[in-house]
Amino acid sequence: MVIVHPSARPKAFSYVRMSTDLQLKGDSLRRQREASRKYAEQHGLELVEDDRWHDIGVSAYSGKNIASGRFGEFLEAVRAGEIEKGSYLLLESFDRMSRQEPMIALKPFMEIVEAGLILVTLDDERVFTGKISFEDLIISIAKMSRANEESARKSDRLSQAWKAKRAVIGQKKLTARCPSWLRLTPDRMGFEVVEDHAAVVRRIFDEAASGIGTFTIVRRLNEEGVPTFTGKGGWQNSTVNKILSSAAAIGTFQPNRMEGGKRTPDGDPIRNYFPRIVLQPVFEAAQRGRLERKTKPDKETGKKGSGGSKGKHFTNLFSKLAVCDYCGKPMHYQNKGTPPKGQSYLVCSNALRNIGCEMTGRWRYDQFESTFLSFVEQLDLASLVSSSEHSSKRNEVAFHLDAAVGKVRLLEDEQHKAYEIGLKMADFDSAFIAERIKKAELELVAAKKQEKQLRHEMSVLDQTALTYYRHPDQVAGLIERVRAARGGDVYKLRAQIASRLQSLISELRLTVDPDTQRFEVVFRDGQSMTLFVDPEDPAKFIQKVSGKAPDFDVLSADGTVFQLPADEPALDGK
Repeated sequence: MVIVHPSARPKAFSYVRMSTDLQLKGDSLRRQREASRKYAEQHGLELVEDDRWHDIGVSAYSGKNIASGRFGEFLEAVRAGEIEKGSYLLLESFDRMSRQEPMIALKPFMEIVEAGLILVTLDDERVFTGKISFEDLIISIAKMSRANEESARKSDRLSQAWKAKRAVIGQKKLTARCPSWLRLTPDRMGFEVVEDHAAVVRRIFDEAASGIGTFTIVRRLNEEGVPTFTGKGGWQNSTVNKILSSAAAIGTFQPNRMEGGKRTPDGDPIRNYFPRIVLQPVFEAAQRGRLERKTKPDKETGKKGSGGSKGKHFTNLFSKLAVCDYCGKPMHYQNKGTPPKGQSYLVCSNALRNIGCEMTGRWRYDQFESTFLSFVEQLDLASLVSSSEHSSKRNEVAFHLDAAVGKVRLLEDEQHKAYEIGLKMADFDSAFIAERIKKAELELVAAKKQEKQLRHEMSVLDQTALTYYRHPDQVAGLIERVRAARGGDVYKLRAQIASRLQSLISELRLTVDPDTQRFEVVFRDGQSMTLFVDPEDPAKFIQKVSGKAPDFDVLSADGTVFQLPADEPALDGK
């Protein structure tokens, strides 16, 4: 829509820009507005005082005010014909419009004048309109050049000042800015811990390391009335995610610099800069859970993480894990009401929507969970709910394994980001990026080696744990403890079980047919297990086949065990 002049007076649009919010608290906004009002009154113009054309806290040196700011929107309005020809654009000075290099800054200047607008710089009341004279062009370029040089010098001075600060980082902290659980000491030599805030951070990391997702952590904090660090409002997903993704909790500080209006890493992370309030293994275990719960599909595999709402009681332990053996699609948790009248089931999501899957049967959830927990020894349910010497040792190894897997995921994520930065800077010879990629690769190799060693140690402990599973009454008691109670402790326990399942299992496939009902588990260490149950009574065990090719053991319902050659068919003939 074209802005039409209702009177004979031309309209004047005042563009105001300030590079920092601090200038808003000072005199800059009043000064720029007052200069525009004064000029409009003296020249009989109708001043349009519209905050739409104000860029507050936006840099003109980076060109952000044009690329994504209000001045860029003004240019779009000019191109669309929404600003009538003959209107005035009032600027305090050229540097309000741009501080970029003269040849870049000249483009929006020429575009405005060529569109039929009259541009006025209020500091010298110079008017640019129609055909620009050679003198006006030279003056405008000179002013643009000066604005750019001033910003470049300021940027260089700030950069040198930061380098000087980093040189004495062991003697004095770079800045008073620090995480919300810390505060700078009066002598600026260090930080002290705000203990009540730090306790909340430790809780967040402990719950994340246990497999509890951000959404649930936030809900539990708000339900319990835990105050935020500002004392206002409630906890938000973004706040908890920021805490979990930052290495500040383990004492690491990453210096940044502004590039194109965005913070980018400037140099290597500085370890032990902050007081450490979270143990390294807890931090890395939390990273494993955080990265594996990403709900967006992986770029390489297309597979989604285990994230998402888990309900008030973490109802489904197999979310994002169990799939249909026919079509490979997720098994949907179908709630048909509370017992005894209603039940919950696992059913193929494709079959449920009637889009082509032949497996129309469903597995009652409570029966599947009990059967699964009874026979999957690798889970070592005892170590999660008891405190015996073996359980403590296995818990310790499992904890370090979670941390190792988390470290691998974190390093893979960092390596991916470093490669992306390297691709963007392909035209530059960046020794820093090359060194960073090489360092990440070496650390990743070491982390994967540690993970392999811990998995081996875990498998040795699992052989010991098998004796526990030879006593059905003991296992039944454990399952009852997992399923019967409710509340925060059981939610955490079920989250730990689900997290351990995600770390142990690469595939979990279910088959529910009138004549065959089974589930197949493939573990990340190459072992596998297939369990057959009676389709007429799914709580009744028939046979278990377990092992690693070419050696498989078959356990029958009567307790007999025999070896199954790799080429011999299982019960269903497959």
